[in-house]
Amino acid sequence: MRSVVGQAVSRRSLLRLSGAGAGALALPALWASGDSVAQAAVADAMEAPDLLRRGAFPIGFWWPPPPQETTVARYAEIAEAGFTFVTGGNGVQDGAANEAMLTAAAANDLAAVVIDTRISGIANYPPEQWSSVVASTLADYEHSSAFSGINIQDEPNAGMFAQIGTVTELLRDLRPDLLPYVNLFPTYANAEQLGTPTYQDYLDRYVGDVDPAFLSFDHYALFKPSGVRDDYFYNWVLVRDKALRTGLPSWVFIQACEHLAYRLPTEAELRWQINVSLAYGCKGIQYFTYWTPEPPEVFQHALISREGERTPLYDAAARINNDYLRPVGRQLLPLTSESVTHFGEAAPPMGVEIFHGDSWVSSASGSAVILGRFFDRPAQRLRWLLVANRSFDSTASTSLTLGPEVVRAYEFDISGRYLPRRLDGPPAGQVLPVTLEPGAARLFRLHGA
Repeated sequence: MRSVVGQAVSRRSLLRLSGAGAGALALPALWASGDSVAQAAVADAMEAPDLLRRGAFPIGFWWPPPPQETTVARYAEIAEAGFTFVTGGNGVQDGAANEAMLTAAAANDLAAVVIDTRISGIANYPPEQWSSVVASTLADYEHSSAFSGINIQDEPNAGMFAQIGTVTELLRDLRPDLLPYVNLFPTYANAEQLGTPTYQDYLDRYVGDVDPAFLSFDHYALFKPSGVRDDYFYNWVLVRDKALRTGLPSWVFIQACEHLAYRLPTEAELRWQINVSLAYGCKGIQYFTYWTPEPPEVFQHALISREGERTPLYDAAARINNDYLRPVGRQLLPLTSESVTHFGEAAPPMGVEIFHGDSWVSSASGSAVILGRFFDRPAQRLRWLLVANRSFDSTASTSLTLGPEVVRAYEFDISGRYLPRRLDGPPAGQVLPVTLEPGAARLFRLHGA
């Protein structure tokens, strides 16, 4: 780790200097100060892996094509569907299988996060050998331009956090451009799985023990035939809060596979999961799963069948990723989540903040929506507003009365432009009408006086 005066300091060093947000200068306070010089210094000091700062919104998945299907053509199919990176699994790990994945990914301009059992099973080595094990593992893949990260653990118990933290630090010292990848449990994991009494404790210990580069979690909320988990939004409330307090980007796995008690999502339900996540400040979307896993009595459908055929969900994901998520995600990627409020909830889910109105949006009427608001610099008189349909099975028609300080509103067009929106009503109470298809969202930029 570099902490000498005149050199860049690491994320761990910054958190130590800031007291990790406990009474001293926390990272969010620097951003909230509006001091662009201080913000630039912090940004320059943070060692961010390439996957977190390459400019494209990260879109990935779990369960790639199996080794016999790890080909340039198969990975062209992945790129065609709008994905930006791949992760090992489904037999793709170690040695030749990883080499094939890296070759196929590089040929299609995809980033790749490898699984190597030397890293995931590093506890099998004496601790004094861990540094050399990590170094030799990296050396095997450093020739590939696609090599972008290593999957350290999936859904780890808190008892593994110290080990994960050591491996993360070793990886960061040797290759700060690589993503030390870990995916966390959801809120519905039990205390034995988490290794902590509560989920909040789990997040706190993870950040404190590991010093991660990002927060990734999975939460599968869509039950058969039509239910939604009670704690789905609460999981996002907790992760968003932790991400903002620590300056970490948050990623999520969305449900994209019929399995066990979970239904096969419709295209609208894919959009809904993505837009809920974006409204809560998500900086990376991952699909569970791409290829349909075994056994068939557990997993029935995903984007690609076990036989290698595209399913209707592949086409739906390709439309969403290419025509919506990539352009809209690129807009939201550099922004900071300022607020997330729910309007029109008949029975508000656990933990959500109910919309009450403020100087940017003073009131609302009509259908239930989620309002995610973002800023670039707090002192700047600009806000981005993502209005997401609360429903995945009905159209929303909502009218937002803008605050008196808002003078203009623009709507983002997927061509990459913000187009002026005509507002109804007098200058002191201009109304922005919004109509949303099931699961859909629209992004606006509000200009203050």
